[in-house]
Amino acid sequence: MNTRLRLATAAAVSAGLHALLISGGWLQPPSPPGVRLPLEARLAPAPPLAQPLPPRPPSKAPAPRRAAPPAATSAPPVFAQAPTVQSVEPQAERPAESPEPAPAAAGQADPPADQPSIAAGPDPASVRSLPRKGTITYTLSGNGFDVGKAVQSWEVGAGSYKLASDAETTGIVEVFRPQRLRWLSKGTVTRQGLRPESFLVSRTRRGQTEASEAQFNWKTGSLIYGPAGERATAALPGDTQDIMSFIYQLALVPLAPGRYRLPITTGSKFDTYDIEVRSEEDIETPLGTLRTLPVRQRQRPGTESIEIWLAAQYRYLPVKIRYFNRDGNPVGEQIASDIRVSED
Repeated sequence: MNTRLRLATAAAVSAGLHALLISGGWLQPPSPPGVRLPLEARLAPAPPLAQPLPPRPPSKAPAPRRAAPPAATSAPPVFAQAPTVQSVEPQAERPAESPEPAPAAAGQADPPADQPSIAAGPDPASVRSLPRKGTITYTLSGNGFDVGKAVQSWEVGAGSYKLASDAETTGIVEVFRPQRLRWLSKGTVTRQGLRPESFLVSRTRRGQTEASEAQFNWKTGSLIYGPAGERATAALPGDTQDIMSFIYQLALVPLAPGRYRLPITTGSKFDTYDIEVRSEEDIETPLGTLRTLPVRQRQRPGTESIEIWLAAQYRYLPVKIRYFNRDGNPVGEQIASDIRVSED
């Protein structure tokens, strides 16, 4: 291939990826050729799907809050390299007692009868648990090209959790438009699932790092979010999640097909997502054919959205994530190539 053809090919790939990265779409890292690391954990069957949860009671005398722009959904970050963890059979966890629910957010409309909240108070006995440690390695792709790698990781213990996601570009994209994206969510594990206390998102490109943070004050019922110097404050509904904990909350709370609502912060923005849970379906992945539960954010005009597939065989962990631009067109995808869990 001559130099001119190489440059033309690189420019075409770079242009396609640029649209993906600007929109927030990321994909995740494949395992090295010939080194497929099978999941060794003997994952217990998940309980049957529950019926949609009842709606929250209306809040009393809501006060006006500072309006936030529509939330932009960018792909979750992941670790640059999946650590090697010897898998063992997961054991049931003992979730911590849930604190008193925070006041409902002012300005947040209560969901209609057919759209209950995902965390509106499920039966504690039905809430699943995460293995104490785990990593999911993904391949990131966009416009038909592999553009990066990502790893999501978590640790759970003593009533607390930490979720992290690091993504990075690879190959020709790394040469022309290198990027690093990191998400970090910390909080507690309650009888209703995950309750975040802090969330940090940072993106590094062209040597510059941009960061936003969200702080959840459950005692006062307030959320502080945004980049440094541009912080906003909003009332904090009791079921609020960050974009990272949201994905794993879906894995913990059994959901029947239907429509739900959930307040979510991306660190820089805060909004209520309309979520649609569909019937289970089989999808092809590097891990084989998996039975999955598709969950999609219903798109609003002019906003980005996300769709997630949760694998029933793997305790409803996220094995595929697809990103859509403001026109509703898919712009990126990440698919799991390796899952490791441990109870050590």
